[in-house]
Amino acid sequence: MNRWLLALLAFLPLGAGANGWSYESQPLSLPAETENLVLADLDGDERREIIAVFEDELRIYPQGSAGFDFEHGFIRLEFQARAVGWDIASGFSSNGHASIVALLDGDRVQAWRLRDGALSEPETLLSNLGGFLSRGINRLHFVRDVNADGLMDLVTPAPGALNIHLRLDDGGFRAALPVESDMRVRTNLNARGLFWRSGHAVTIPALRLRDLNSDGHPDLISETDELLAVFLADPQAPGYFPSSASYSVDIAEIEERLGEFDVDNLDFSNLTGVLALTHEEILEDVDADGIEDLVLREGGKISLFAGSGNGMDLENPRQVLRSGGNVLGSFLHDENEDGLKDLWLWRVESISLGDVFLWLVLSSDIAVEALVYPNDGERFARRPSRRITVSLQIPSLVGLAGDFRDLTEAADATRSADIVSTATAQLDSELDNLDLLVLMDRQLQVFFDGIRPEPPETEFLGALDYSRGRDDYRIDLRAMIDDIAIGENRHLREVEGRSADLSIDLGASLDEGEVLTANLDGDDVADVLVLARDDAGQIKGMMFLSRFATANRL
Repeated sequence: MNRWLLALLAFLPLGAGANGWSYESQPLSLPAETENLVLADLDGDERREIIAVFEDELRIYPQGSAGFDFEHGFIRLEFQARAVGWDIASGFSSNGHASIVALLDGDRVQAWRLRDGALSEPETLLSNLGGFLSRGINRLHFVRDVNADGLMDLVTPAPGALNIHLRLDDGGFRAALPVESDMRVRTNLNARGLFWRSGHAVTIPALRLRDLNSDGHPDLISETDELLAVFLADPQAPGYFPSSASYSVDIAEIEERLGEFDVDNLDFSNLTGVLALTHEEILEDVDADGIEDLVLREGGKISLFAGSGNGMDLENPRQVLRSGGNVLGSFLHDENEDGLKDLWLWRVESISLGDVFLWLVLSSDIAVEALVYPNDGERFARRPSRRITVSLQIPSLVGLAGDFRDLTEAADATRSADIVSTATAQLDSELDNLDLLVLMDRQLQVFFDGIRPEPPETEFLGALDYSRGRDDYRIDLRAMIDDIAIGENRHLREVEGRSADLSIDLGASLDEGEVLTANLDGDDVADVLVLARDDAGQIKGMMFLSRFATANRL
């Protein structure tokens, strides 16, 4: 065992409970081939097991009353497949405990359960699927409650589509519903950090589910580069969702109608005129009847289509508006605080090729304006009631080139430099602020109540400091660039000049080491993991389990 692990084992801070540190320590050791760690309670005892991911298997380390046995106390799960997408979900066992669910070779789905310290034989949930997966073992996140009925459904990838398998009350599944989807392949070539792997993996995009027609059942929205399709739920129908879309917007046809970018026909006196080729599709409730409507923007043309309980008539818009100028984008927001969502159109002034040449040496301003069309309860006003102007101050492009070169050099220096690992967590009963853990100078340093939680971003147009009584705003791009701090750790800045409340001597340097926090033992206090790879590549470290949970179990 490494010297620093022995030092950690021997370290028991006297009077630690008085300053907020109340933890028991245990060494951790994992093979060099470990690619990732996942925490999950598989046996329902409120203590999380550690699942180590390898290239060809999973290893499950159960947590007992004495902690973990990393030397001998693990269970191997070897899949009989070359391509595996796995997930963790409850609802597939009689006792409600979580199971490991895996899609094997894109063709079948099986589930394993942890019982009395051993894995059960696999149960086949689905077979003969005819899908596909990337080779290797990857976390797929394909078990989801799609229709919000409390039963876990399966979403499996197929060529050009996602197959949705809705769960039945008897444990079976409905016939697969194929939904067109742009499949995503995640590529990871970054070999920096404690856990890493290079290669490709199929990922399943998030399904958009919400009640569009106010019938109390979530509907399915499928959006690809070519089609926006809505499937209205019908719990009484055999498939729950219809086999074909209740209504759809042909995005490919819209783009064909608007035309493609052609440099030969580019208007050099109005380069921003290419915005006429852009489009947006917004599903929101415009008339406050609880049913979502569609706002379709094609360049400067805005069409409003009314939704109904049975769908939407896309042949007959309720309203059509046209805006001149170069429309940059649109969104809905209640500007006059009457409870109805108003239409906001963003436009940008014409920019010529001559303007671009002038910006090479001189700073300039670009005028962006927002036009607000109030909502009368059924449609938007034909003319805007308010015009908001934002002046974007741009420095010379020559100066910007130098700034971006400096930022690139700073980013390169950050990638090659040692990174101080930090983590925030709730380590004691003080709830106002978070505690900070810092791994540096061969120590784990703890700053109690050192970090103020970040407030949620809730202000409308907060970057502009927007208010209803003000119509003119200014953004200084130079000031924004000057405020960029590459590689700066905000948490370290907050405790700058302050001595750590507790320092645990690790006894040796931790190359590429990381400090992580997680809830391992079912209480509200975070547990701490200090991990690093030794010279042989093995993961060595120390776990600190909060004594609060230990006392409760005793």
